Amino acid sequence: MRSYEREKSCGFRFTAAAWGELSNFFPLATPIAAGPWLFTTSESAYQACKFPGRPDVQQRIAEASTAREAAAIGRTPGLGIDPGWNEQRVDVMRWVLRMKRETNAAEVDAVLAATGERPIVEVSTRDPWWGARPVSDRYEGHNVLGRLWMELRQQLREDDPAARSRAWTGRSRAWTGRVRVGCLAGSTDVA
Repeated sequence: MRSYEREKSCGFRFTAAAWGELSNFFPLATPIAAGPWLFTTSESAYQACKFPGRPDVQQRIAEASTAREAAAIGRTPGLGIDPGWNEQRVDVMRWVLRMKRETNAAEVDAVLAATGERPIVEVSTRDPWWGARPVSDRYEGHNVLGRLWMELRQQLREDDPAARSRAWTGRSRAWTGRVRVGCLAGSTDVA
């Protein structure tokens, strides 16, 4: 568990509030093009990657009218989530954030620059793994999503090639410690 001072952090929760552009539920000005679909939120792209063997499910997620609907489909039991999903979900999210940034660079870069050196925290009352819970004057949790944003911010500042989505795609159909090629139906590569 990690702990962050609220007043010294860039905490995001709601898309219309401060730092809301960092939320996976934020509607993108330019959709993420991946596989044969366009994803209007990073949440929908992330959820679709859970189902490499189910293009029908991926299509339903891509066509969902809201990020909340896409997430609900992706969390539906029995749809056939890839058995290696839990081991890859952080790298998939890392790739999705880079895709979000690449398709909406001006907006994302401006928000990341405005955070300065402050910690970026996904505020969540339900998920202390991806985010952190408000506790008194702090946020407490693993904050994996916020830490991935901070990683990307640093890589962009250093002009690190790992800041590009292509750095996180594998070259085989197997999980390789990177995003699985073909995790979206109809693609030979996900970047």
